[in-house]
Amino acid sequence: MGVFVLWLTFFITPFHYTDCFSVRQIGYGGMFQPAEETFEGAKDMLANGVLEGVDAALAYHVGPGRMPVGLFMYNSGKTMMYSVDGFRITIHGRGAHGAYPHSSIDPINIGVHVYLALESLIAREADPGKACVLTIGNFSAGSAPNIIPDTAVLQGTLRTNDSASREKLVRRLKEVALKTAEVFGGMAQVEMISEVPPLVCDPAMTDEMVSYMEELPIPGLTPVPDTSASASEDFAIIAERVPSVFMYLSAGYMDERGDAPAHNPKVQFNEEVCPIGSACLAHCAVRWLEDHQ
Repeated sequence: MGVFVLWLTFFITPFHYTDCFSVRQIGYGGMFQPAEETFEGAKDMLANGVLEGVDAALAYHVGPGRMPVGLFMYNSGKTMMYSVDGFRITIHGRGAHGAYPHSSIDPINIGVHVYLALESLIAREADPGKACVLTIGNFSAGSAPNIIPDTAVLQGTLRTNDSASREKLVRRLKEVALKTAEVFGGMAQVEMISEVPPLVCDPAMTDEMVSYMEELPIPGLTPVPDTSASASEDFAIIAERVPSVFMYLSAGYMDERGDAPAHNPKVQFNEEVCPIGSACLAHCAVRWLEDHQ
């Protein structure tokens, strides 16, 4: 996506402006997203004044897969991407030799019960009318097969498309982990390592951006409305502060090159999307500024 912003500076600067990063004086600015994988980049940018003097924001994310280049996917008003609350649960027990489990407080056993309790949290306490996803992607403990370790660690993510469900489930996740550990004589620490709200785009601005993109004579440029994904994006933090629009631009292939998903070592992005994305960003930025002088 950064290449879109880089090309944008070449498209706009020679014809309309003189300085591509002075938002207050010039009218537009480019934002290169850092720390995408940790969901902390937007917070760091906000802390360093990235939104000073900014009235609106537009972001694109490329999407691989078995689909042609040129689709632009959006959602005007409903949740575009889910919240994500990353967590680390550290279970503290008491280690012992595997031959004497009665002298231990087994953190692995506690961790297993915490895992199952969290799965039940989604099954029995999450509103079935809302979408909620909890994943434990890492469960680590010990280094020897005959030794019960002192600690175990579970790491995962909680995602939802509803702010009220998010608030409740984060609170209950902490309670379940702490109380389950206590039942077995251990102790748990819960660290929230990322906190990103659901991404909801501004409806009026979304309609504007769609209309601007439909002005472009780009073959195959096709709108796909009402898109929603259970993945997450910390651009949501920007969207909480200023009117914002987030879109996916398809960068896939219609053959086997489109089989691998994003964040996979075999993923392939179709670079034909680069001039399309850059042109769309440039056109939308100029048109929005013309309409909002």
